Parts: sequence; structure tokens; C-alpha cells
Amino acid sequence: MNNSKNSQKKKQKSQDPKRSRDLRIPVEPLVPQCEVCEAKKADFYCTKCEFYYCKNCESQVHTPFFKKKHQEFIYKEPFIPPKSLNEYSNEISEKIKIILKKIQKDEKNNKKKIKISLENQKKIRQEIKDLANFIQNKSDLLIQKIQNSKINYLNLLKNIEIISNTKFTKILKEKEEKRIKINQKKKKIKNLKKLDKDEKKFKLILESNEIIEKETTEIEEREKKKRKKEKEKDKFDPKMNRRNIIQLKNENKTARNSSKYKWGKICGKKIYSSGKHKIKIKIDHFPNLENEINWIRLGVIKTENRQNYIQKGNYEDTYNFRTFWNGKKTQSRKIKKENGKWTKEKFPEEINFKKNDILKIFLDMDKKKISFKINEKNLGGWENIPEKVNFFAHLNHQKGGEEKNQITII
Repeated sequence: MNNSKNSQKKKQKSQDPKRSRDLRIPVEPLVPQCEVCEAKKADFYCTKCEFYYCKNCESQVHTPFFKKKHQEFIYKEPFIPPKSLNEYSNEISEKIKIILKKIQKDEKNNKKKIKISLENQKKIRQEIKDLANFIQNKSDLLIQKIQNSKINYLNLLKNIEIISNTKFTKILKEKEEKRIKINQKKKKIKNLKKLDKDEKKFKLILESNEIIEKETTEIEEREKKKRKKEKEKDKFDPKMNRRNIIQLKNENKTARNSSKYKWGKICGKKIYSSGKHKIKIKIDHFPNLENEINWIRLGVIKTENRQNYIQKGNYEDTYNFRTFWNGKKTQSRKIKKENGKWTKEKFPEEINFKKNDILKIFLDMDKKKISFKINEKNLGGWENIPEKVNFFAHLNHQKGGEEKNQITII
């Protein structure tokens, strides 16, 4: 069937008036049709292919590979083909069409493959970019956490150094050694040049951060325990009692004048050297008898001087508030004695202790300051007090009897 069709096509071509023409006649009337597309006039003739081509079909057939081999066989118009060219084989034209179709199909497939490969490249680039951003964000977050923990840790160390002074040097050395180890771990983390999907590297960073947080919490807990100890309530020291004139009761927190003597002095047990403290004193009883001298003096004294104060009445390095009543007038003032000199400051209005009044003494040993307040009224205070002080009280009652001065630390 195919052979019969091809023979018929050959006959038709042989009967074609165009093929019977003499090609040496002037070009314009003799230009044949393109034997590939059969739509346009021919611009080329290839003696190797033995075909007429228009410009478009010639470029499609003569790819760079064929172009090199057929270069010398391609003729442009006017056509001067060699003899015996009137007979053309339909079989060759069919083969060329098949070849053209295959070439076009291959080109389409190649274009599709190129397109797919370009899309894959874009996806891969985007995935790489997303992965790089993820790693960068993770590393920035981890570095920020490490820096914050480092800042908090250093601030905590500073506070510890202020509070501890000479008592906690051993603890500070241990903390310093731990800090050096932590810094070494941080340096190892910083030396990691690249962060990839390997979870071990991320775990190493997280574990070092957890170690820092754990040690920080341990230090905070230790400091809390220290603060609790610092906040323990003061008690009177039985040894610091003027000839046992003052009677001590209620776990050495309540002091009262004996009825047989005029006045008494007593000191607290606790030594204040750092931190902030508040001492509350309740006036349980303070008699206001006519023509009698009564006073209460409350404050702090330098630790090294309290023995002389109790035994010899030496008021050196005392910082206190005193109220004085002699049946006619009341005098209230804050008083201190430094380097053998008294400094007394009166208050313009009358401030007199009475039963159930509460005097508050505020100590800021980091700033070396003391201040007083009674019944929520500020009474001022003193600065530049000694580095170590103890609480003291001086109770006075001139006549004997049932009524006595009495105070309690609450």
C-alpha cells in the first residue's frame, strides 16, 4: 500500500509542470515551491538532499550538524541545479519530514527538560536559602540567649561581691572557677563555624545554656538563704547588760528597767555589716510621772565600742533617737557622738513616746545610713555610720515603784 502511494506521488511530481521547466530560465517565473512545507516559494536548493527549501524549512533541516556537511551543496536562487534533477523521490521527502518531526519533537522534549531542570534549580536554591535563614535565626537566638545569660550571670556576681565582702571569699573562688569553665564552653560554641542539620551541635549549645541557667538558679538560691539569715530578728545580749539592771524576758526580746535602779543599758546580739535592715521597737510602758526624769534612747553603736558603753558609759560612735520628759516639757531629738563631739538636732514640734508606740529603725549598711520613724512619722537620721554596728537601748526611770520603762523588739 505504501509503495503504491509513493509511486502515485512520484508520478504526480513527474507530471508537475514546475519540474518540467528549464531551471536556467529567469529566476522569478521558475522559482519552485518548497518541497517540505509546500506553502512558500523555495529560496534554497541542496544537491545533497536533492530538495528545494524555503528559508524556514532550510534552517530546520540544516541544523548545525548537517549545515557543516551540506554547506557546499546548498545553492541560493537563481537555481542552477545539475542535470537529471527533474526526478525526485517522494520517499526521500517523506524521510526528511519524519526527520524534521523527530527533530521538532526532540527540541520540544529538550525544552521541557530544560524548563523542568530550571524549576528544580529554583526549588533547590529556595530550599538552600530557607535552610540558611533557619540556621541563621537559630544561631542568632542561641547567641542572644547566651549573651543574656552571661550578662545576668555577671550582674549576679557583682551583687554577690558587694554582699559577701570577706566572709564569702571561698565561695567566690569556686564561682570564679565555674565561670571560667562556662566561658570555655562558650568559646567552643563560638568556634563552631557552621550550623547544619546535625542535632548534636544544637544539643551541645542547649546543654551549655542549661548549665548556665542551672548554676545561676543555684547561686540565687544560696543568696536567698543568706538573705533569710540576714533577716533573722535581733535579740538582746545578756552579757551586754549594765550590771543586770535591765530584766530580760520573752527569749531576750523584751527589756524592762528594774524597780530598784534609776537607769539601764543593753545591746543586741546581731552585728549589722551589709544589706538593708529594719528594727521595730514597741514601747510597752513609759510612765509620765510629774517631777520625774524619764527617757528612752534607741539606736546603734559601733561594734568595737559597745563594751565601753556598757561598762564605762562611753557614748563614742553612737547614732540614736532620744525622747526626754521631766514633768514640765518634752524634748525629742536625734543624737550622735563622733570623735568626742556631740551632734544634737531638736525637732520643732513635741514628739513624746507613749504606751504602744512603735519606733522603726532603718539600716542601709551598703550606703552606711540610719534613719528613724515613729508612728509613720519620719524623724530623719545619720549618714557615714561605722561599717559594723549593734543595736542598743538606754532606759531611764528615776523613782522606784511598780511602773517601769519597758520595750520589745517585734
